[in-house]
Amino acid sequence: MNLLSGFGFAMLALQSHVWKSSQYGDLALVPFQSAPFPHASREHGYQAGKTFFPRDPHYIDSTVGVFVPKGFKPSKSVNFVVHFHGHNNHVQQVFEQFDLARQMAMSGLNAVLLVPQGPKDVPDSTDGKLQYDKGSLTALLNEAIKFLVKEGRVPAVSELGHIALTAHSGGYLVTTYIVDRKELADKITDVILFDATYGGLPAFADYCAADRNRRLISICTEHLGHENARLIALLQKRHVQPRVLVEEDLTDAEVAKRGPFVVLTTTLEHNDVISKRDYFSKWLRYCRFK
Repeated sequence: MNLLSGFGFAMLALQSHVWKSSQYGDLALVPFQSAPFPHASREHGYQAGKTFFPRDPHYIDSTVGVFVPKGFKPSKSVNFVVHFHGHNNHVQQVFEQFDLARQMAMSGLNAVLLVPQGPKDVPDSTDGKLQYDKGSLTALLNEAIKFLVKEGRVPAVSELGHIALTAHSGGYLVTTYIVDRKELADKITDVILFDATYGGLPAFADYCAADRNRRLISICTEHLGHENARLIALLQKRHVQPRVLVEEDLTDAEVAKRGPFVVLTTTLEHNDVISKRDYFSKWLRYCRFK
């Protein structure tokens, strides 16, 4: 299914032109001042092996995908899911490739989904402001609330509610930095890593050890088995016992439990872990947002 063709680019009555509608909700692709790029860290572009990726067009795109699922109930406290994409991708394609609108709507989570543009169509994990700048996640979410207020989506007196961070592949790096600097630590209730444990594992272990009610899920394909074994060891070193299951033994009851949880799959490919079995939807359903 081509998601954006599903949106049909139809303008909604009583809405600004930025919103595109589908049966799953409303999507806006808008520039944010607080988006990861442009940023000084990639002012001169990026060299990946023998290929050079210039600043323009790869590090100037300030797009943030803002998705409001059908059935969203606005209140003065706005919850967010912030998804960090992997290499060689851009926001519009991320929504299409991983069916994020449908999955967000199916989760039933009363939250707004944000997908900030990282490095655009580059094999690069660096994430500009959100990685390096203190308070950058707070700035992004505050700007999102202001945008939603301006668009009449939430009340004018809205404030930040709960947050879930999700990351696929190279999106691990910015997630690591945010968790490690403990920004909005009292708001981030859930972290879900979709084959995204390439590094920063002590930060994720510390996140779990600091509050046993936090939930961390890591699903890994075979190539990240060693890193997940290290994550398990780091958690145990902090006197936190993670649950570990092979995918065929996965149940909703296990997903719903708080604490760290590692899922090992041998039947999914790296780009299948988000959407092939709707894990993005099914796991967000149990976020602690109440």
